[in-house]
Amino acid sequence: MDNRAGPAEALNVEQMLHLHTLTKEVAKICQKQLRGYLDTMALLFRPRRMLGEAVEGTERESATGSERTVAEFRELYRRVAVRPFDLRPELTFPIESVSTQLQLYEWEYLHDTKTDRGWRTIRVTTPLTWVIAYSSNYSLSMLRQALAGHEERDPEAVRAFVLRACIMHTHFLKFPAIAELLAGLRYRVEVRRSPELGELPLVSLSPPFATVRPPDNLVTMASGLAGGASFSEVLNLDTVKNLQDPLRQEVAAIFRSHGQEI
Repeated sequence: MDNRAGPAEALNVEQMLHLHTLTKEVAKICQKQLRGYLDTMALLFRPRRMLGEAVEGTERESATGSERTVAEFRELYRRVAVRPFDLRPELTFPIESVSTQLQLYEWEYLHDTKTDRGWRTIRVTTPLTWVIAYSSNYSLSMLRQALAGHEERDPEAVRAFVLRACIMHTHFLKFPAIAELLAGLRYRVEVRRSPELGELPLVSLSPPFATVRPPDNLVTMASGLAGGASFSEVLNLDTVKNLQDPLRQEVAAIFRSHGQEI
């Protein structure tokens, strides 16, 4: 992911710091709202609902077309397991039971900035985009750190995260109505991939307004003030000001078709 500076180009340091504060508060509200939605929808994310007897469990679950789904899931795991995770690509069924307790992790990416001392790599957080994941011993950040060699690597924890990411991706493919339901709640569903994580598909959720990365000179300065090599994007104010309601637009179109404006 590579967000362009765009509307944030004219920012000065004081304005950017103010925007950081606003962004944190907006992100907190959105995450709380999204957390509530997902807790209510948790039963829709039962892996046995999709994979049937291929997942351990005693409850009876009708999984239409599960043989084909299991084959596609097996192929997805085989394709992503080896690089960069060094996992065995074969799966043994039934796989372990997976809790429907869902986690939200902020999306991150690496960005290279040019300074007077040469190039510098900064980890950028996108505070209004969250990866949705089944719970496991590793968070998304811990997985990145382990693969980069910054933390001790637990192969079983790596396998569990990769397996659950594949389940989540397959779940949204097989039940597109879940994405439609979230869209009705004004959260966009996207599949993202990170160069650090190879072809592993990560499902992300975002509200109808976006964040933006300012020009590199501001990013470098702000990350230095924070005492590290990290930066958090800020709200794109234009996307907030131009926020529209899709349902109202559809209703307005009906009125216009009858020669009436609302």
